Amino acid sequence: MPLYGMDVEGGRRLSEELARAGDRLAALGRNLTPLVQGGSPWKGADAQRFAADWTGHRAKLLSTAQALTAASSVVKRHVEEQIGASTGAGALSAPTAPPLFDSLLDPATGSVDDLWNTARQVTDTVREVAGSTWVSVQDAARLPIRNLMDAQENVYSQTGNVMDMGWRWLTTGEPPSLTELATNGLLLAASLDNLRVTTLSAGLCNPHIFDDGRPVAGDPIPVGVGNSEELQANGRANTPVPSSISAVLETTNTAYSDQGKPGTEDTGVRIVAVRKPGESPAYIVSIPGTTRWLPDGAANPTDLTGNLELAGGNLSTAAEAVRMAMERAGIPEGAPVMLSGHSQGGMIAAALAADSRFTDRFNVTNVVTFGSPVDSAPIPPSIDILALQHAGDPVPKVDLEDATVWPGGMVSASRDNGAVVVELPNPAGEPGIAGINYHDGSSYVASVRDLEAAGPIAQYSQQQSTQRFLTPDASQVTSTVSNISRKQ
Repeated sequence: MPLYGMDVEGGRRLSEELARAGDRLAALGRNLTPLVQGGSPWKGADAQRFAADWTGHRAKLLSTAQALTAASSVVKRHVEEQIGASTGAGALSAPTAPPLFDSLLDPATGSVDDLWNTARQVTDTVREVAGSTWVSVQDAARLPIRNLMDAQENVYSQTGNVMDMGWRWLTTGEPPSLTELATNGLLLAASLDNLRVTTLSAGLCNPHIFDDGRPVAGDPIPVGVGNSEELQANGRANTPVPSSISAVLETTNTAYSDQGKPGTEDTGVRIVAVRKPGESPAYIVSIPGTTRWLPDGAANPTDLTGNLELAGGNLSTAAEAVRMAMERAGIPEGAPVMLSGHSQGGMIAAALAADSRFTDRFNVTNVVTFGSPVDSAPIPPSIDILALQHAGDPVPKVDLEDATVWPGGMVSASRDNGAVVVELPNPAGEPGIAGINYHDGSSYVASVRDLEAAGPIAQYSQQQSTQRFLTPDASQVTSTVSNISRKQ
């Protein structure tokens, strides 16, 4: 008798084997990492290179393990469907409507990736609806109630960040870094103290200490393209023509001067469109770094609070505001995007490039950072990253090279992305306290200009992905600037 459909017992065995294979790979990823990162007797330069490469190998192991586990679930569901179909074989019955969650998951049956993406989209939609409803009620409430709701929402948000940190540990097998533990712990403690003060004052006082609030982005404002030392009539500097990597850095450094200008009262992000003949437009998003150091939750989101959020592995309000500015600037889906940032701006660029929801919307192909700690950002290998660091600049080192304490007390340090890290000679002049003068954005522009004709910077600029953004022709370039802000 011919067999139609699935061999149920064979399907069960396949599902079990897929699950076991996924568990084995996940266990390998977890158990080998402590050995590779410091527990092995192998020492020397080759051992260090192998340990650095292990991050990529481990990510592939865990990704494959997740895919096998998800495939096991898909096969198991088909087994159950086959049992149901076989039980009712030969009987004619009217079709019934599929359950709600089956309807949501049906498009994913052909692909494990589609299954995961559909579940995530449903979760994100529920979260966005709930968040929007809460914000609408909060904005309509009177001041004491609004302050209490804001303080409670901040505690909820910071608790969620701590839970996300635990989820990353569970799904990747790597514990949170020391920097993530310290910063998320501080942010959660501050949110609880804000709630305490707000409650004791019956909602009349909310100090908003380390409260990152909500993102706001302004409409794009046209900016001239040319010599950045020449000011326009409104006092705004021109955007340099992106003819080289140093010119890309110069645009990012120029964005600092937008703070306090009409339309960019808080701080600005510049967006450059490059339109070459016969090619679709490519976009460079230039993000300045910290422009305010107080932790009081004021309108400027590139402050100390923003730094701590990003150091904790979270998307800061400033990062969300950059995303909103890109959407308002009309960057189309599929258009190549380069994210360029200095200091906190580089942290924002790395955090966005590591966020799958952001890269699902924007086709990020390149990231260029200077003076930024980016070792902890799990940026996909499909994105070409150039990380420029002066040898004596202390800021790129604040993430402690993603130092992590494993169960048992072993400490490891590794980079979570494949960035091309270029250590630049320190510029001339006094280093300042702990070398902080080496962090200056203008010094980075000068250093790269001196060294970009050869070596790794030249190699990066000649890559096909990078060439989409570089042109000496000012007629192919347009530029805008958008205010990014925070609302409490």
